[in-house]
Amino acid sequence: MNVNEVTHARRKLWELIGKARFAMFVTLEANGALRGRPMTTIQDRFDDALWFFAKADSDVVRAVHANPQVCLTYGNSDAADFVSVSGRARVVTDVDRKQQLWNAAVQAWFPEGAESPGVVLLDVLAESGEYWDSANQLVRMLSMARALSTSTTPKNMGEHEKLSL
Repeated sequence: MNVNEVTHARRKLWELIGKARFAMFVTLEANGALRGRPMTTIQDRFDDALWFFAKADSDVVRAVHANPQVCLTYGNSDAADFVSVSGRARVVTDVDRKQQLWNAAVQAWFPEGAESPGVVLLDVLAESGEYWDSANQLVRMLSMARALSTSTTPKNMGEHEKLSL
């Protein structure tokens, strides 16, 4: 990919994440099983890191301490848009950073406040990402109909890109 393509892909990745906001935060558990749980991406811009609030004593924090490699998946099934981001997570206790990212929605889930040591941030440094930005519904339906009538697979279903971050 050239620089313009990379810039477009990064912008598109964040655009799709921003529309979805809710990720399945997947960790590797101590028993070797993968476990996902829904979490909300909280920042307004993408700088190769994705931020989440969590309880300090939660399963997700324990899993990140044990193995920081994580996968985040986002989906907007109405638009048939999907994102997968892999990276390394770390637990952040910095009160200033928590206050910068704090908002009313976070307050609802964590009433003890940003200053509480029981509330932490999970910072996921994105290493790679992949997205599927589907064409509009009419284009998808026409492509599916054409594929069915010609015994081929659908084409021109949208944009798909893999990128290293």
